[in-house]
Amino acid sequence: MNTPGDRKRILKATILNPVTPDRVDRYNPGYLVLRGSVIEELTSDDPRPRLRDADFRDLGDQRIVPGFVDAHVHLPQFAIMGVGTGELLSWLANYTYPEESRFSDPEHATAIATRFFDALIANGTTTAAIYSSVHEEATDIAFSTAHAKGLRAFIGKVMMDRNSPPALLEPTDESVAVSLRLFEKWDGADNGRLRYVFTPRFAGSCSMELMKQVGRLASERRAFVQTHLSENVDEVAWIRQLFPEAASYTAIYETAGLLNERSIMAHCIHLSSEEIALLARHRAKVAFCPFSNRTLRSGTMPYAKLRDAGLTIGLGTDIAGGPSLSMVEQIDQAVDAVGIPRSEALYLATLGGAKVLGLQDRIGSFEPGKDADFVVMESAAVREVYVRGKLVYG
Repeated sequence: MNTPGDRKRILKATILNPVTPDRVDRYNPGYLVLRGSVIEELTSDDPRPRLRDADFRDLGDQRIVPGFVDAHVHLPQFAIMGVGTGELLSWLANYTYPEESRFSDPEHATAIATRFFDALIANGTTTAAIYSSVHEEATDIAFSTAHAKGLRAFIGKVMMDRNSPPALLEPTDESVAVSLRLFEKWDGADNGRLRYVFTPRFAGSCSMELMKQVGRLASERRAFVQTHLSENVDEVAWIRQLFPEAASYTAIYETAGLLNERSIMAHCIHLSSEEIALLARHRAKVAFCPFSNRTLRSGTMPYAKLRDAGLTIGLGTDIAGGPSLSMVEQIDQAVDAVGIPRSEALYLATLGGAKVLGLQDRIGSFEPGKDADFVVMESAAVREVYVRGKLVYG
């Protein structure tokens, strides 16, 4: 994607700038100064007298917020948002796996990837951690599409070597080899805007051998890992049967070497105090998916316990468990689910998500030098979306 030149631009609006979970600074009015593709300044003082050559635009009563960060989303489930009933394990078997099997067809993978990334942008999401299907070509297509759209994306081929439908089941070594090929091709592409993330789906669909191989690879290459943890009561009971020797669900991932500061654990609902402490000790990150948790009747993540333990948390849509790609709706759901202030939920959807992905120095707030990824909103509606200072929606 081409970026604008270095000509300065000034946008005037109500501007919300996340700083910490309990602090979002409000500038009303505020002035956002852009220099090409980056933020140069955020101020409450009109900068026009000293920047006389800058372009100026008054957005009136509209608000500017940082681009949203979706910390957990499944691209292959885009076409089944809002489809199906039941809890996690039956929903996976009856709806998710049949849809993901269709991604063996490159035409289908291309069509859905295009629609998915267009929808992300339209909802104000400029960065996302994305699960692809098990298919190498479909994952390659997902990366190519993200690159064409100019978004920041962490994408991984789902890995499953047991307890999966035949169409999605992989030999262990092949799953690892394909993932490594994709890593070597895409990790760090587009000047670091594209990252590969190793994606063992969850302990129920992965052997310990597969997870240990992923742990070794990720450690050697300082790569990201994403998976699911303690989403549903029946899931937790099943995992206990599969790994009777393990002290806990979280301990399985520790044994496999999958817990570190580049690990993103989705859901984390049914955790003991010992498991929360284990995640905190390894500095693992957490994706909080309140809409999905409610829709699949999984329960409510103990947000305050995780936050108070020092864990870094971001919001995720988790489509199609969650029925919407809107991070605004995730903010609403987080407020309703765990009673946090709306400002804290906004932090989770922006700077919190950036910290989950190790991008707090590039995105998530309006600090000088960060990428000019931001959203112009009117009420709760997304009006315009900018990526690196360029209008991509609106």
